[in-house]
Parts: sequence; structure tokens; C-alpha cells
Amino acid sequence: MILKEDSTKQKLRGAYYTPQAVAEKMVSFFQEDASIRTILEPSCGNGVFAEMVLKKQLLKKDGSLTAIEIEASEVQKAAKKMESVPSADVRLFAMDFFEYYENKKDEERFDLILGNPPYIRYQYLKEQQRAQMSQILTEHGMKANRLINAWVGFLVACVHLLSDTGKIAFVIPAEILQVAYAQELRLFLAKS
Repeated sequence: MILKEDSTKQKLRGAYYTPQAVAEKMVSFFQEDASIRTILEPSCGNGVFAEMVLKKQLLKKDGSLTAIEIEASEVQKAAKKMESVPSADVRLFAMDFFEYYENKKDEERFDLILGNPPYIRYQYLKEQQRAQMSQILTEHGMKANRLINAWVGFLVACVHLLSDTGKIAFVIPAEILQVAYAQELRLFLAKS
């Protein structure tokens, strides 16, 4: 059994980066969709999805891109990538997504949410993050327990932040189809 103190810093913060080719493919699915005006990347890391959104010109003239990242050093990397399109309405927040969600859940809606949420075991979350994730899950009719990984909380919160015709594209583990704790998530997604 790997203990928290034996885990790498990267593992503790759930930082697994999406290859550029995967981000490019995911963004390309939405290139012809004229209804997309507002885009969210809830855990932008070094900004690979945001960069692809801008490169592929998915962001319309009157659109906006909101990117959130908890790790300050990664925010700086993402900001450099987003400077390539200075006229774009890009909002980059250096904060915890659960905190952002708590503050904006009643007012923000997005036409597209895409990214690669962090894979952080419940035991590795800070106490405040555990409480926030538990609240997100229970608000949406799910049970919170100590087996649920952070990516589940991200997915549920992001589905809530979708506009009426919004779309979501996430890199998620295959365990969504297998593990018992994801059963409620599968039901939630089917209903949502």
C-alpha cells in the first residue's frame, strides 16, 4: 500500500497531463459547432486544451474562455500559451475549481466544458476539498464516500455548469464503467 507521504507531488495533486494530440482531437469534435460561445477548462494545468481552443479558432469573436488551475507555476505556463491570441476573451483563474464552483454555480453556464480533471484519491484531498466535493455530490442526489476520486466531483460540478444545450468532453478513467462508487455517477449522467 502506498502511503500519502510516499507519493510524488504530482500524484498528490492529480497532475496527469493530456498529450497535445488528444487535446487537439477533442477540440476538433466541436469545430463546426456555431452554438459554442462560452468555454470552460476547469483544471487547465499547463493550458493544453486552452491552447488548442485558440489554435483551432474554436473561440468565436464574441466568445469567452475560462480556465482554472490551482497550481501557480502551471498558471504561468498556461498564460504564456494563451498570449498567442491577445484579442481573445480569456479568463485565467489561479484557484481551486471546487472553490470557483462554489462561488459561481448559480450564475455561470458554459456551452462547452472540456479538459482532463485531476485524479486525486479522497484521502489525498485537503479537508476543505473533501467537504466541497461532498457537498457537490449530495446536492446532486449522490452519496459522498471515502472511495470517490476528485475527478467524480469535477465531472458532476461541470455537468451542473453546462448551459441548456451545453456539451462536455473529459478525459476520464475507464473505472467509470466498472467501479461500484461510480454507479451513482453513471445514473446521474444518464439523467442529466
